[in-house]
Amino acid sequence: MKLYQAAAALFASAVAVSAFTAPSKVPISRNMGTRTFVPKFGTSLAMSDSAVVDAETVEEGAETFEFQAEVGRVMDIIINSLYSNRDVFLRELVSNAADACDKKRFLSLTDGDTAALANPEIKIKSDKDAMTVTIEDTGVGMTKSELQNNLGRIAQSGTKKFMEALGEGKADVNLIGQFGVGFYSAYLVADKVEVVTKSMQADSPQYKWTSDASSSYTISEDNSDPIEGSGTRLILHLKDDALEYMESAKLEELLQHYSEFVEFPISVWKEKTEYKQVPDEEANKDLPEGEEPKMKTVPETSEDYELMNTNKPIWLRTPNEVTEEEYKDFYQSAFRATYDEPLAHTHFSLEGQIECKSILYIPGMLPFELSKDMFDEDAKNIRLYVKRVFINDKFDDIVPRWLKFVRGVVDSQDLPLNVSREILQKSKVLNIINKRLVRKSLDMIKDIESDEDESKYIMFWNNFGKYLKVGVIEDRRNKDDIVPLLRFFTSSSGEEYASLDQYIENMKENQKQIFYVTADGKEKAQMSPAAEKVRSRGYEVLYLTEPIDEIMIENVPDYKEFKL
Repeated sequence: MKLYQAAAALFASAVAVSAFTAPSKVPISRNMGTRTFVPKFGTSLAMSDSAVVDAETVEEGAETFEFQAEVGRVMDIIINSLYSNRDVFLRELVSNAADACDKKRFLSLTDGDTAALANPEIKIKSDKDAMTVTIEDTGVGMTKSELQNNLGRIAQSGTKKFMEALGEGKADVNLIGQFGVGFYSAYLVADKVEVVTKSMQADSPQYKWTSDASSSYTISEDNSDPIEGSGTRLILHLKDDALEYMESAKLEELLQHYSEFVEFPISVWKEKTEYKQVPDEEANKDLPEGEEPKMKTVPETSEDYELMNTNKPIWLRTPNEVTEEEYKDFYQSAFRATYDEPLAHTHFSLEGQIECKSILYIPGMLPFELSKDMFDEDAKNIRLYVKRVFINDKFDDIVPRWLKFVRGVVDSQDLPLNVSREILQKSKVLNIINKRLVRKSLDMIKDIESDEDESKYIMFWNNFGKYLKVGVIEDRRNKDDIVPLLRFFTSSSGEEYASLDQYIENMKENQKQIFYVTADGKEKAQMSPAAEKVRSRGYEVLYLTEPIDEIMIENVPDYKEFKL
């Protein structure tokens, strides 16, 4: 089997580090008196007993498990090829930590253990002396057999097993780890990873799993800093070229980008500087009695955890629970549009075979990044989430490009992501979501058009009219809905716009055609000999004054029963 085929087989059922189910019994064989752990891969990568090297004890209580070299090569593919941006390691590991907290909450409710529900959280701390980043959660944790069964096997997915145990995902604890290789993204930035964990199972000891992503890992009982209750502590020993991730500012930036809406509290250990007023001893040496002492400002530095994810994912709530002020605040915060008030918004969900929740906005002003290039590839208009976790905002197919100006969020667990969750693949699911986003966008535009305040649609047309013209050219499916929304200057409208419906209302009796003239600007259109000739006969003329108009009008040969 070719190596890339082996990798593809592994990727199909990848692991999430902190959210694993109880494994089936781990097969143990005896060979030369030494215990051997025999991992089971998928059928395409089944390992024979002869391919496994005996376990060795490298320190008291620690066992080392050696794998055949091919597994190491597949790990190389995961580490070096799977992710195009290694910043996503934090997204993956935080997602896994949140999954572990989610699973603990679910199991605690099922078992009636309310004490285990207290204060689920995720904490991140860097140590510049040790060159490490530690990510700790208070989730479900793992037993020794779960460490062996899950972290020792690339092709085993505890998350997938957990979903099957819940009845094919019918319970509301769908774990995001099913979409990616999760844990193994740690090796994008680390050359060694330690996993210290304690299961929520009664009387479970604390264990440590260690691997440098080569051909082996070790498991031992752990006597380091004890984990209270249950949870998992990942210690990443950073590579020399990844030391930027020790900076709290970098970690904060990534969390705000990827994980700002994760359900459980995420805190980062960071240095804080506060300024205090204290007596100035030098200035007060000769201070006369009775006078108020002189003060000076001094910095005081302290270190503590600071909460990162304070924003709330309002799209997961029902529309009647969200106020207009919350919609506006969310728009301004999520899209960094402090001074822009959206013209319209829509909040909806898809249910049934496909589940999706979304909020869409029409901006009040043209976004800056679109002012120079109306189809700027870097314009981040639709933000895609899977269970609150940000995935990407550069999917070309989520909406047609004529809706590039519409901003919003889409959250769906049914989106077909590739194994690294970075590329959205074409599918029936995407097509259904695309149709709904277009329909909801058109509904918003129609609502603005029908608003009693006519200035709103004038503002919309001045900002985004060109996009509708592109829609007429490129979107045959929705062209008939877009054309009535077009606006034109005419020979009779003066400084106001007119729609094709308004033109038809003003037509002369027995008029069979809609007349138009194309020109470079309104003034040149007015002076056109052809326009003057038609006007002299008492007919109104549409002025098409932009370069795109000539191409657009070719796609509108008639409107209602009238030819153009």
